[in-house]
Amino acid sequence: MPAYELIVQLKRDGEAVDGYPTHRRIEVDEAATFDHEEATGGGFVTLPTGELDEINFLALRVDRQVTVRLDGQTDAGIVLNAGGALFIIDADIDAGASTNVTLSNASGNIVNVKGFCGGT
Repeated sequence: MPAYELIVQLKRDGEAVDGYPTHRRIEVDEAATFDHEEATGGGFVTLPTGELDEINFLALRVDRQVTVRLDGQTDAGIVLNAGGALFIIDADIDAGASTNVTLSNASGNIVNVKGFCGGT
């Protein structure tokens, strides 16, 4: 089984925040890695997360501002700014492979997305 580990160090004004760093590890049945390029405009498109019907781990990095929707969401979504990242671990994103993670690029430029995901 593939496994993902996430270690998060959180500081405020240079000082460690109580409870951090935190370390999480999750084993998944299947995993996918992708480098995705998306042109501007065109609405929400499904990211290439493979045939995963349920995502338990997701890591995204983007170089332009985008909006991400999860789990078949149809409202506002999560806006990631240029250079932003999204990490979700030990979750159930389970709308099915066609709508579990979608992205809209209205930045005016091509966006590059680096992604890792795993689940069932």
